[in-house]
Amino acid sequence: MPKIDILCLCQQYDLRAVFGPGFEAFDDLRLVTPDEVTDPASIRYVLAFRPAAGAFEDLPNVEMICSIGAGVDGLLRHPGLRDDMAVVRMINPQQAEMMAGFAAWYVVGHHREMHRYRALQAERNWQSPAAPRLPSQFPVAVLGYGKMGQAIGRALGAMGYPVTGWASRARSQDGVQVLSSEEGLAQALAQARAVIGVLPLTDATSGFFNAERFAMMRDDAILVQLGRGGHLVEDDLIAALNAGRPALAALDVTQVEPLPRDSVLWSHPKVMLTPHIASDSDGAAIARAVSDSIRAHRAGRQPEGLVDRQRGY
Repeated sequence: MPKIDILCLCQQYDLRAVFGPGFEAFDDLRLVTPDEVTDPASIRYVLAFRPAAGAFEDLPNVEMICSIGAGVDGLLRHPGLRDDMAVVRMINPQQAEMMAGFAAWYVVGHHREMHRYRALQAERNWQSPAAPRLPSQFPVAVLGYGKMGQAIGRALGAMGYPVTGWASRARSQDGVQVLSSEEGLAQALAQARAVIGVLPLTDATSGFFNAERFAMMRDDAILVQLGRGGHLVEDDLIAALNAGRPALAALDVTQVEPLPRDSVLWSHPKVMLTPHIASDSDGAAIARAVSDSIRAHRAGRQPEGLVDRQRGY
């Protein structure tokens, strides 16, 4: 049985070197690099992450592009993306679980004021700075209630935190009230002690976290931004933190990555930074998802994670 070639396109690193071992379990699939392609017209499937601007120019017959990540905003803006190319984003429960654990770490840390104990430890002080508060008294808003948001909501709900979701469609999801509209957003932000951002990046959500939204938040809230760097107006955040609303910000994504060394975010006392590591997928999970997507596509079925180009996710 001939192998199906999957072309790796990424200008940042070698996708085959990173994910190739995961594909060894699939005898019908083969990852190839651009310099190995002798007949560009034969390429139907692509594995991509931040492909170069001209990456698709000599590939007339690409039918499906599989992203290695859950976010596809970069691919959808790619100048070479044609209307007949299906885009599939990564759907991986383990990746969502990693994201949920990362978000929960910040929620619990802020709720229990864990940062204060580091100072007490340095002082060799055994005193508690405050009486512990119950999780039920610490409401959380999860903005973006897709696969990632739902995993976060389930994890925090299991720990006793009241969770409210916000998304494009209002509904009840596994016992969580999911609000929509600007009115629903104002309600969610006004009550939350922790605001977790896992929105898709679209034209509608670009610059979402801005001065207007920060003014809606509590002055004792933490912003945990795990979505995309384009959601955040960084100057507005700095001004809001300096004014005391919100109280803290935890950023795993920034407008420019890597974050420039001269950015104020590095040294701001109310900002906690991580280098886009909230969640990830291993090679085996990527390979399974790509294999499932290709099988579905060849059978005439809709792959899981197929992106709605109009909605942007």
